[in-house]
Amino acid sequence: MARVAILSDIHGNLEALESVIRAARAQRVDAYWHLGDVVGYNADPKACLEILRDCGARGVQGNHDLAALDPQIAESFNVLAYEAIHYTIRQLNSAHLAQLHTLPLCRIMEGGALLCHGTPETPHSYILNLYQARRIFNLMRKKFPEIRLCFFGHTHQQKVWIQDPRGKVTSYEFSEKTLALNAQDLYLINPGSVGQPRQRDNRARFLIFDTDQRVVTFHAVAYDVKRAQEKILRAGLPEYLALRLQDGV
Repeated sequence: MARVAILSDIHGNLEALESVIRAARAQRVDAYWHLGDVVGYNADPKACLEILRDCGARGVQGNHDLAALDPQIAESFNVLAYEAIHYTIRQLNSAHLAQLHTLPLCRIMEGGALLCHGTPETPHSYILNLYQARRIFNLMRKKFPEIRLCFFGHTHQQKVWIQDPRGKVTSYEFSEKTLALNAQDLYLINPGSVGQPRQRDNRARFLIFDTDQRVVTFHAVAYDVKRAQEKILRAGLPEYLALRLQDGV
């Protein structure tokens, strides 16, 4: 394996997912990995699950995926997410639920990469600041001593955290840029969100990981936002879920 497209937080946005898949195929990727939250928020959870199934994507469960399997989890969601997950549950059949159920919470992939949604501990927690990143690096050193690279999602923002051999943690934000991985460093890398980007830029985000060259390339692609918005409104989902797509928030 050499080139892997890594996707996260698709959230039922078919138009965004289709644009990302086209862009990834144009880059001649060999495989697809996803970091969870395939469903929730947007109008096409079934189609998004089916696309990932058909392209052989491997991945992990996100907190919205878990809520689709156990609606009690959604009790802690905000009202928008709560309404959207109950819409999602009504759309899915037993095969879609089985597809979500078979996903692990985290998994180790080729190239020594660890996949998770929020953190390797739980899909419900975030890596948003230096303190949280340092804590997860410490966790990786204890529980995954052979792993130097963890891909995570949940924040809906492209982000890179790096810990050098001295233990110093720094952060970088990338957009359509390339990062060559240093074998001596540890990395926490977020590809951003396919279906609900929150970087004040409405393009769908993903990355490509070259497992041989140890290079990560960040990508952002335009998609038919208007069509995705129209579907949200026709589905009777909260209007703000459509509005936020335009502004990328």
